[in-house]
Amino acid sequence: SGRARAHHRVLCVVVAARKMPLECTMVCLDTSEHMRNGDFVPTRHESQQDAANLVVGAKMQQNAENSVGVLTMASVGRRGGARVLVSPTDDMGKILASLHEASIAGKLNLVEGVQVAQLALKHRRNKNGGQRLVLFVGSPVEAEAKALVKAGKLLKKNNIAVDVVLLGSDEASADKLRQFVEAATSHDNSNFVQIPPGVVPSDVLISSPVVQPDGGQGSTAAAEAPDAGAANFGGVDANLDPELAMALRVSMEEERARQQAAAAAQREAERPTEQSAAADEPPAEPAPEEPAVPEVDDDDALLQQALAMSMREHVASQEAADQEPDEPPPVAEMEVDEDDETMQLALQMSMQTNDAKDEAKPAEDAPTFSDPNFVNQMLAQLPGVDPNDPAIKAALESIRGAGTDDNKPNQDDKPTDDQNS
Repeated sequence: SGRARAHHRVLCVVVAARKMPLECTMVCLDTSEHMRNGDFVPTRHESQQDAANLVVGAKMQQNAENSVGVLTMASVGRRGGARVLVSPTDDMGKILASLHEASIAGKLNLVEGVQVAQLALKHRRNKNGGQRLVLFVGSPVEAEAKALVKAGKLLKKNNIAVDVVLLGSDEASADKLRQFVEAATSHDNSNFVQIPPGVVPSDVLISSPVVQPDGGQGSTAAAEAPDAGAANFGGVDANLDPELAMALRVSMEEERARQQAAAAAQREAERPTEQSAAADEPPAEPAPEEPAVPEVDDDDALLQQALAMSMREHVASQEAADQEPDEPPPVAEMEVDEDDETMQLALQMSMQTNDAKDEAKPAEDAPTFSDPNFVNQMLAQLPGVDPNDPAIKAALESIRGAGTDDNKPNQDDKPTDDQNS
């Protein structure tokens, strides 16, 4: 059918990228009269055939050397009971033909079907790889739980895994089959999947451990989530109608983006309201914001102190300039750091020493030039100068007379600057 072909294409994409271990599988179908029930669309039997096609395609895609056989667990006539339609083979045509030929007749005999399937696996052509039974059950299980547990333990002893797919909501049959799966489980290699009425079995199995052993949700989770595959697309199966599913997905994303934008706009609109409400309220406790004021006062005080120091230095420099206009400007012209008081003191002391030396030089030089012998010796050493020349003698006499006049104020303790002026 078209549904089976669609699932087969999807399965090829899912399984193509990985290779599963070698395995031989027997698919056991329930062909009893209860499979005519119409609670699955179109009937339980046809839904079972679609699901079996999906499982067969998955097993054949997982490994190129896998083999699959088909068996019916109900029939009538002289060979009533379980019947093998095709032995384990890798011929996909024979397998699909046997699934199509399975007809409804008889009564379910689950224990016999399990035993016959076990014998078919025992006589498989390729002895390598694992062994597995996939049981489709759509009828009430009349076998006792003890018999099923015993059959399950025998399967576990022979290293045969079991996957049971129950169609319907018969809780009594579900309990028996769970006990059967638990008895056959070894290292979590068996699974139980229950599909409620009104759900497409192939939609559930495509995401279950029956089809995807390494990526399924587990036996219990897969049975309780029949609509998980369609939940992401608004309830539409993406495998059946991918265009509608994609349109719904885009619409849902746009709606989600619109809601997020509306929520962001609402948050932005609430911020000015909160700010205005905070502004209208009188400041109840302004005290926590006042500790920053002392820092501003300290800065102002430092600035005023610096201005006062600069003004004092400026006034001192002007007074020094007025008192000693002929002397070079003191500290201001020598680019000395104003804050370094030690340097200023050293400079002032050095200038006072220089002033004292300058005042002492005229007193030391005056007696030297007033000595006539020293002057005559010095003139005699000059080339072309005659110390006995009348003009030179007159000049020397005038210098001596000027020196005598200069020494008189010094003796009277008068400042030298007033005499020069």
